[in-house]
Amino acid sequence: MKLLTQFPTLYSNLKRPSEKIWITGLIPPALVILGAALAIYADSPYLLIPFLGIMALASFAALEFALYILIGFLPFSFRFIFTYGTEIQVPTEPLLAIMSVALFLRWIILKKSNQVIIKFPFRFPILVYSLSLLLSIINSTHKYSSAKGSLRAIVYIMLSVLVFNLITDRKKLIRLFLVGIIPATVAVVWTAIFLFDRLDMWQWSSAYEGLPFTSYSHYGAFVAVILLILLSRAIFDRGVYDKVIWNILLGIFIVAMGLSFSRGAWLSFILALGFLFSQKSSGIKHKKIIIVIGALVLLVVLLSIPYAANIILSRTRTITNFGYGANRERILRWGTALIMFLKHPVIGCGYGSFAFTYVNDPVAIGIHLIKYKMGAHNEYLQALAETGIIGFSAWMWIIVSFFVYGFRLLRKLKSEDWFYRSIIIGVMSALLSLLLHFVVNNMIQADIVGIPFWLLIGILPAIGNIVGKSNT
Repeated sequence: MKLLTQFPTLYSNLKRPSEKIWITGLIPPALVILGAALAIYADSPYLLIPFLGIMALASFAALEFALYILIGFLPFSFRFIFTYGTEIQVPTEPLLAIMSVALFLRWIILKKSNQVIIKFPFRFPILVYSLSLLLSIINSTHKYSSAKGSLRAIVYIMLSVLVFNLITDRKKLIRLFLVGIIPATVAVVWTAIFLFDRLDMWQWSSAYEGLPFTSYSHYGAFVAVILLILLSRAIFDRGVYDKVIWNILLGIFIVAMGLSFSRGAWLSFILALGFLFSQKSSGIKHKKIIIVIGALVLLVVLLSIPYAANIILSRTRTITNFGYGANRERILRWGTALIMFLKHPVIGCGYGSFAFTYVNDPVAIGIHLIKYKMGAHNEYLQALAETGIIGFSAWMWIIVSFFVYGFRLLRKLKSEDWFYRSIIIGVMSALLSLLLHFVVNNMIQADIVGIPFWLLIGILPAIGNIVGKSNT
């Protein structure tokens, strides 16, 4: 059980004394302080103070370990509300902000000591995109909310730079996966169990009440990312690894994907899977055939169950039905986004301004959702409306740069680099699934989707550096 037996080596592989001091000397008293704070300040905004203190200790004492905390707690992050309506996702957002500051200070120290700093390959488009978020505040009618949202988005973007700088060898890459896959699997299995019990509510986001995921769209997008990486490893990695554990994980996430009620998640996953299958490598055709046959068998089994068949077929038919409430609502939102873009085409109407501009229709989206300020249901049109040509162009620049880098990296690999080939193809397929899903939904503002998105943006060039070191 190689995958599980490697997990205890996390501690033994930590080479820096500061990291071991943090784990052995600071965690126990920090947990005591945090526990006392939870008991005393459970309903108070003061609860955030010990949280920030502990996160600052983690980030400045052991930045890599703080990254593992961030990824490990992601599925169970919770929204904490201050006075005046200000809210943050804890521990994701404050920890990521502190980590960004810690990384900046490290960069300053390294630069002053004339140490070699590897430059992030997507730094220019990311810098332009970040500046466009701040620039868009000028035209916003809700400047406080726009400024808050822009800074929050920039903090998320910084995750790509953090991952690129911290994941510098194969051991750290595996360690990051181990730290992420265990809580992710727990969250997905937990959700799947409750979804089986709530199949009569399958088509409503209320089925996810009390679960780690807030809706079927976020759930489906998150599952698709992990499933595509698992599938890529199963298809393209011909090396020696624990296939039993990997196949168990693969089975869990295939079932979880089937339980998603999101049409966008299903369609984007299928298209991204087609991209994955189109990647060539010797001796893998039989694996693709086995996966296709397995998927068809699963579909036949689901369609043989009358209740499940009726729900799946009725849900599938709505994809092209423009009279369907959700589809009609999307078209109205897309039109509003285009009108907003025409009003301020250069720098946009302000990041986050769409939610304040569009008036929700209770007939189309229901009374339950009318209280939420939702976006344009299209990440590209929302970027165009809120950040204008400058922000949209920078956003597309990041995406194009990512795939150009990925294909170039694949061409540089040696024929026996099965492990890296499988991970690179999986990462590219996972990001493609999110980008396709963004055509019908805007989810990157949510940490459960935004964190995987920017992590994938950073992990690909990190793998490129690792491959470059191994080939020299």
